[in-house]
Amino acid sequence: MSRYGVRIGSVLALLIACALGMQAPAPAAERAAFAFDGRTVVFTQIIPQSGGRAISIDDPGLRSMLDRIGATVTWEQGERYILITTAEPVVISFALGDRRYDVGPVTQQAAFAPFMLDGHAYVPLAELLHGLDFAIKPDGGQNVLQPQIASIDIESSGRGAKLIAHAGMPLDARVVSEQNGKLTVAFDGVGTQLERTRTLAAGPVRRMDLRTSGPAAHPTTFVTLYLAPGTTHSAPATDDQRDFTIGFNGVAAAQPVAATQNTPPPAPEPGAAEASGSPSPQMTPAGQVQVTDVTPESQNGTSTIRIAVAGAASYEWHRLRPPDNRMWIDVHAARLAIPPLDETAAGPVTAIRVHQQSPDTVRVALSLAAFDTVAVTPDATGLTVVVNASPADETVARAGAGMTGAQAVAAAQPSPSPGWKFTPQAAPSNYAAPNPRLIAIDPGHGGSDSGALRGDAIEKDLTLDISRRLRAVLVSRGWQVVMTRESDKDVFAPDDSARDELQARDDIANSAGARLLVSIHVNSFMNSGPHGATAYYYKDSDVALAQAVDKRIAAEVPVKNIGIVKDKLYVVHHANMPATLIETAFVSNPDDRRLLQDPAWRQKMAVAIADGIADYAGTPPSGTSINGQ
Repeated sequence: MSRYGVRIGSVLALLIACALGMQAPAPAAERAAFAFDGRTVVFTQIIPQSGGRAISIDDPGLRSMLDRIGATVTWEQGERYILITTAEPVVISFALGDRRYDVGPVTQQAAFAPFMLDGHAYVPLAELLHGLDFAIKPDGGQNVLQPQIASIDIESSGRGAKLIAHAGMPLDARVVSEQNGKLTVAFDGVGTQLERTRTLAAGPVRRMDLRTSGPAAHPTTFVTLYLAPGTTHSAPATDDQRDFTIGFNGVAAAQPVAATQNTPPPAPEPGAAEASGSPSPQMTPAGQVQVTDVTPESQNGTSTIRIAVAGAASYEWHRLRPPDNRMWIDVHAARLAIPPLDETAAGPVTAIRVHQQSPDTVRVALSLAAFDTVAVTPDATGLTVVVNASPADETVARAGAGMTGAQAVAAAQPSPSPGWKFTPQAAPSNYAAPNPRLIAIDPGHGGSDSGALRGDAIEKDLTLDISRRLRAVLVSRGWQVVMTRESDKDVFAPDDSARDELQARDDIANSAGARLLVSIHVNSFMNSGPHGATAYYYKDSDVALAQAVDKRIAAEVPVKNIGIVKDKLYVVHHANMPATLIETAFVSNPDDRRLLQDPAWRQKMAVAIADGIADYAGTPPSGTSINGQ
């Protein structure tokens, strides 16, 4: 499994932990009010513990907060594991009776272990908020649940770089000054506990300074970037609906850093109105499409959202599966000619947010009360979205596209197979491989990291065996192969951090200039139910590769096919080239485990992956000088 997986304990540990949980003390519950996102949230099921406070995962105030930020809770009576999945998604995993908890790939230690009391599961409040990228801040006579900028990173290569900032809520940012090699960006509504100064050895960004000002309920965090002479930057944008991005030296904010060799010059810097997020019609070039109005209306169990569009525009829409019932509509090659909108609503649509998603895309995001019936209809002057308070069949389309204007047309895309979050949009890759005959294979885990295991079935050994078989097949077909590891070892260093280890794997593939990357893993879960193979992707350029490999696995390997799934897995996300991560089967499922332990089955899996690579990449080009293996 990937390092994003949940860590699984033994049955004995489960019994002991649950027994410990049932013996928790029963002090009186407290009430605590917090200011959050312009409103007051009251937690009513808080219990003091040694080292902090515990909160019931059934607390109504907590549930309302999680709903607001797009997070969901997975837990049922009798289960040990409590999973909170954020909108990104990142899984925060607690286990009854165990102080250890996971935030994505990182295991941390809580002040006390989660426990059961009166039929409710309680988790450490401070640790939960930390995992959600929030902090409790005093502000006069009240406490504030303040979203935090949790990370600011620089992705760089020889061609350019990109800054990515992530927080507990979607970031709204503006460039407030640019002079003498300094670029200052203001992030409204968020604080940070990151180090105040960071010096970088090389690249377009040489230093970052962070400063937070304003009251706790309305903070502003200023990030000042000290740039190398001659550095240019793109307009600010967002990445995958959450992360704030700026590209440097020709890298567009919304593209991987490696896709810059054919990138046009950066767009002109935005003026003050654009930087503030409130573009004016005067800023829009003559003839460019504009979104001139967004009007919500609800009555008689129906919500109608009217999106007025001046000019002919292409658009697409997506909706997520329950219980995450959000949807969004993107109007392309368009500018927002009204102030951004973020407000709650009554009826089937409970909230609406309108903003300039990127320099050329306007997004209208809707939060739905349930998985209701939705219709998106274009016409000569825009779009009408109608949401009826009647349950939709899960087989209906969850994505669509079309045109507005005189030739308004719409074509709903087929509903994705169960388990997909939305219909993936394959996009041609701008990446030109320096070594077009070189395939990178990443055998998951290794060395001090065993990965998932059941008895003598150990993930790090199984992934290395499948990867070696895959390499042999590819080499026999004329490909050259580079492996991130060829033996039972850590790629970066023993007992290293997840980030260092995974980045070291990407560095091997990126430095070698491979045509594509395939990462091989074995899945696991907290119980024996789930089984099957999954192909993960993240970047749009990954979709075609993941689909090709998944199709071959489904056709050639005797294992349940789960399909392809989008997830922000580190190795796939930070690979310059198209990449996919294959979870070959579940070691936690007895039937899948028997398959994994069969050498003939592992050979079939390797051949199927190689066949998928052939379907995607064709035959190896001839006459190319390669430095890889």
